[in-house]
Amino acid sequence: MRKVFILFSLIIAFAAFSNNVAAQKKQRIGLPEGVDSVQVKGKISGKQYALYEIWVEKGDVWEVKLDSANSYIGYTVKGANGNRYDFLEPAPTSGYYTIRVELNSTGAKLKKSANFTLDIKFEMEKSSPVS
Repeated sequence: MRKVFILFSLIIAFAAFSNNVAAQKKQRIGLPEGVDSVQVKGKISGKQYALYEIWVEKGDVWEVKLDSANSYIGYTVKGANGNRYDFLEPAPTSGYYTIRVELNSTGAKLKKSANFTLDIKFEMEKSSPVS
């Protein structure tokens, strides 16, 4: 009976770990040709977080807006150069930038799920039509 209990406990622990890892997998996002923005929807709870990667060229000016009914949610941006950004400015280097969405410590303790929408918009230069 004890072996069954230990085996059952291990299965539950592994399932909880697997769900947590799957929810925290990095997702690569991109912009279709000719489009200057993308919208991503997600959901997190507790200590889970969502990771998104997007390619940014050096000098690109872009912004991220986070919308959620949960007031404990926030995001950070880590550049391709490893630096963190509290606000977005022209990209200092080309590469994949990581956006991490998570709940603060109070939100994580409450363990209420948070639906969110990320709006990522790049400033594009206006161009003339090709004839």
